[in-house]
Amino acid sequence: MDDNRTFEGKTLLITGANRGLGAALVEAAFARGAAKIYCGARDIANFGSALDRFGGRAVAVALDVTNDAHVAAASDVADVDIVVSNAGVTHMVPLLETTLEGARATMETNFFGPLRLIYAFGPDLDARGGGFISVLSLAALVPAHGAELYSASKAAGTMLGHAVRGAMPNVAVTLAYPGLMDTDMMRSSDFAKTSPQEIAANILDGWAGGETAVFPDLHSQYLRDAFVGRPQDVLTDPYALMRDALLRYLEARG
Repeated sequence: MDDNRTFEGKTLLITGANRGLGAALVEAAFARGAAKIYCGARDIANFGSALDRFGGRAVAVALDVTNDAHVAAASDVADVDIVVSNAGVTHMVPLLETTLEGARATMETNFFGPLRLIYAFGPDLDARGGGFISVLSLAALVPAHGAELYSASKAAGTMLGHAVRGAMPNVAVTLAYPGLMDTDMMRSSDFAKTSPQEIAANILDGWAGGETAVFPDLHSQYLRDAFVGRPQDVLTDPYALMRDALLRYLEARG
């Protein structure tokens, strides 16, 4: 692994790049000197003209991370230095109202999707001393009330990220745990949220700074503080950690 983590002159693959945090990650990576970005989306028509301003440096790629053929086709490119696993789905359904079908669909995108990326790109990243950035959620660390299966899928992503660190020592791995963010996924929430632009910048700067775990906004930082400061509650009352971090955040945001 190159100790000098930089985006300057590098080629990235960013999944879920057509909107929200993904689009913000594309812009932030170019601002940090990226040479080329493969921008993945289930349907490249969703980009419209959004990538035109980047010229040929931004390449739209049809990439549904649940689709083996899509991932295999995307992995044919041989110049990717950094993979940003950003594509994900929410599953805000109380446990007793969930179905196996819904649970499997959530895991398919949030866990098996990144796993496919690792199988496809991991060996080359390891050989070239590349990077892997996994966008998770603070709900990966403690259960989100009423969305526990979503938390489970993101927690699985955390374990996968650590597995990559262990199996591929030459890959610079960063796991990001954003909190409430102003994207389409959270549009229905009335809570104060952090912009995807701020979160994207903090995630990329965290990777460049050598951080394994990045808490890119105030909400997630309060959860980190509670998680580290109250280990007994991590084991016995994790819902209290989530609740108290949210209340502290809302108070701070006024």
